Amino acid sequence: MKQYRSADGEERVSFQNDEIELMMEDELRSASLMPTSDHPVVDVERFVEQHLKAQLDQHANLEANVLGMTEFNPRKPPRVSINADLTGSALDDDDSAPGLRGRWRATVAHEAAHIILHRMLFELNPDQGTLIDAATTGSHPRLMRCLKPEVLFRSLASNWREVQANKGMAALLMPRKMFSKVTRTQLAELGSGTDIRAGSDQALLLAGRLAGRFDVSKQAASIRLATLGFTTAASAQRLST
Repeated sequence: MKQYRSADGEERVSFQNDEIELMMEDELRSASLMPTSDHPVVDVERFVEQHLKAQLDQHANLEANVLGMTEFNPRKPPRVSINADLTGSALDDDDSAPGLRGRWRATVAHEAAHIILHRMLFELNPDQGTLIDAATTGSHPRLMRCLKPEVLFRSLASNWREVQANKGMAALLMPRKMFSKVTRTQLAELGSGTDIRAGSDQALLLAGRLAGRFDVSKQAASIRLATLGFTTAASAQRLST
């Protein structure tokens, strides 16, 4: 981890990808919520409320384009708000569209990753005695608003904090070692080899199975497969990760 000030004066923090993976695994172990191959679904609600000690509002009145928001205030627990429409559609609607529950879980995990990775940027600096610049100024809470186009399993977000939170989100919902173990089991059951092309029927079938096991969207599982090298021509060399 490296903390630095950008050219425009903004305080930033950078992480290597492996650092984010290991940080999320450490947090899951500390919370006693590391999934197993028999029970691979991470309880994200419990993780946020009991482990991170955050206040979780699942039915927040947020703008339509805001999926989630995290508020940081010194000396107080973080507050995580999830768009009420998303929660209602994903959890309360019997006819919800496929993948909406995965989108909801991804949003909660995304906000959790913000707390783990970025909390330090919004807390009092004992050396300077001031708060690092953030979304707001003065005594008001520091806000992290996460827009629909920014909460992605691909690293396509425009804001550096969102890119990092997206990587943390994937690592929380599909921890690398456990995801790799379950994937190998699924490959054996399917009688598949190690050279699986992304987007092929075989890859889509595998992603569907993993999505069901980890309670994520098929797209999320597909991207995780590619990220960890289980799909693409180079997968065979990276299966030992």
